[in-house]
Amino acid sequence: MTIFQFALIIGVVGAAVFAIRVLPGERSLALKRILALLFVVAAILAIIFPSTVTAIANVLGIGRGTDLLLYVFIVMTLIFAVAIIRAKARSDARVTDLARAVALIEARTLEKESPSHGDSGK
Repeated sequence: MTIFQFALIIGVVGAAVFAIRVLPGERSLALKRILALLFVVAAILAIIFPSTVTAIANVLGIGRGTDLLLYVFIVMTLIFAVAIIRAKARSDARVTDLARAVALIEARTLEKESPSHGDSGK
């Protein structure tokens, strides 16, 4: 194993630990941990045995292992982008709901504090 392969393995494991432990968890944390573990195992195997990636690529009809990794990276990036866009839309909807609730509470508070305008002139 080369120093670069060792550094890559440390980086992959570190990123997975960071994603699981440090970043705030959402729903399905167990599924995320399982997927992270599978990713780490696959990444370590690909780093230690790069010819295996090429063999898998050849079975799939792709010429080189690097091309396979590029295609997988592109697909995963698109999936990640869609997930981020959906999460942002959910977050924006929650902020809108909160802003409406605060506005209604403030309006009710102001309405209770100020005398009604219809009765003051009579």
